[in-house]
Amino acid sequence: MPIDRILIVATILALVSPGTLHADDLTPPEGFRAIFNGKNLDGWHGLNPHQSAKLSGEKKDANLKQQREEFAKHWTVEDGELVNDGHGSYANTDEEYGDVEFLIEYKTVAKADSGIYLRGTPQVQIWDSGQVFDPKRPTRKPHLGSGGLFNNTPGASGRDPLVKADRPFGCWNQFRIRQIGGRTWVWLNQQLVVDGAVMENFWERTQPLPEKGPIMLQTHGGEIRWKNLFVRDIERFEAQQIVEAANEQTGSLLNALSLHASFDKELDADFSRGDRTSYVRKGKTLLHAATTDDVHVTPEAGRFGSGVHFTKKNSYRPTFRNSGVLGYNGQSWNTTVSVWLRLNPNEDLEPGYCDPVQIIGDDGKKGFIFLEWSKDERPRYFRYAVRPLFDIWNPNKVSWADIPFDKRPMVQVERAPFSREAWTHVVFTLENVNEKTAPSVGRLYLNGKLQGSIEDWDLTLGWDPSQVLLVLGASYVGHMDDLAVFNRVLSAAEVQQIYGLKNGVRELY
Repeated sequence: MPIDRILIVATILALVSPGTLHADDLTPPEGFRAIFNGKNLDGWHGLNPHQSAKLSGEKKDANLKQQREEFAKHWTVEDGELVNDGHGSYANTDEEYGDVEFLIEYKTVAKADSGIYLRGTPQVQIWDSGQVFDPKRPTRKPHLGSGGLFNNTPGASGRDPLVKADRPFGCWNQFRIRQIGGRTWVWLNQQLVVDGAVMENFWERTQPLPEKGPIMLQTHGGEIRWKNLFVRDIERFEAQQIVEAANEQTGSLLNALSLHASFDKELDADFSRGDRTSYVRKGKTLLHAATTDDVHVTPEAGRFGSGVHFTKKNSYRPTFRNSGVLGYNGQSWNTTVSVWLRLNPNEDLEPGYCDPVQIIGDDGKKGFIFLEWSKDERPRYFRYAVRPLFDIWNPNKVSWADIPFDKRPMVQVERAPFSREAWTHVVFTLENVNEKTAPSVGRLYLNGKLQGSIEDWDLTLGWDPSQVLLVLGASYVGHMDDLAVFNRVLSAAEVQQIYGLKNGVRELY
């Protein structure tokens, strides 16, 4: 990160650190201004937008008037604190705000929940985090803690907090909220709970957040107290610097992402730096791949949403082209492929080798890269193999099956964690392939853990880059989801990050 950005971000962090605030001090930190004066309700009015959203004309005017008139019945000021009795309309700022840094403290009671509306939009959630998860209401997860963007779509980034940071009842909690454009960062008690997630527009899901809007403090079922409400406006240049710095820190995976296929609706990729089209081969011709009875998208049966189901062994193999995706070249090739699989290999696969993922070129003797299950062993072994030029891996010209396991360029896992009940995350990497001055390496990860490496091999390939293809489902029977390709070797920590994404690779873009 350039030094000027580091200084800007460091300055911002110093200015807004909750540790600089004093519990009963209404003096704003440097650069901030108070939006509650600690004495009266000046600058605030009553509004619950849900009550008036579907009204119009005189009925809406009457409702808004009534909410304003009843505001002071439920909201009072005590010892510098803004207090709500659990009823009435929300506390709504007269002023509207755009890009801001917002500091606020709150204290609530058991069985109540509340929230903070940004630009008039719900919401940064406040829970009674002692509540037990109710399987009859699966989208409500108070036990995970406060601070999430509760009105984002269930499963979307930011909806649930990264960590539980709530303090016990009777204690004050401190929020630091940063809103820039549609992106939201939330710190609760100095712990990051939402990391730059896009806040959805509750009122119009297909539209971004409005550029400006009021801050609202929700009331919902129990007393809540607020104090030390401070805002700092973020000007355009600084907003750009913050977003760029955040992208550099958390978006490197996005910069490396070259293809992502969610398989939520079709076989084509959702994102690609090359051709998004999924093809199938008919002779030497590539045709657009459509789903079939044997290879189809099954709604809500994937690891994330829908997924592909290969129902039986067949020759229909969805394929993606190299250009802009795999980045294969003859000088120095680095890439990572990530995919989720679900099957019982010993019961679902038919006899013979099975390759859920292959990378092939114009001639198998010039190279062949594949994931495979063995054909005879029980349980069937799972393997990652990189076969370079034929004379390198097979100087004696014998069949693959006749070469001892330890003499093959592969990683073999005898009891890999595949089942019908749970998805397994598979990642393989290729490093310095065709590089003359550095060793070539291939690595295999399962569920975020390194299983082994292909090392001490010359992994030179001889493919024509225009003929290189990523092929799925060769003799495979089972489920597949969330295919992703990256244009470099991911580190072990990055593989863990991909494995831990709650909504799959779509979270990266």
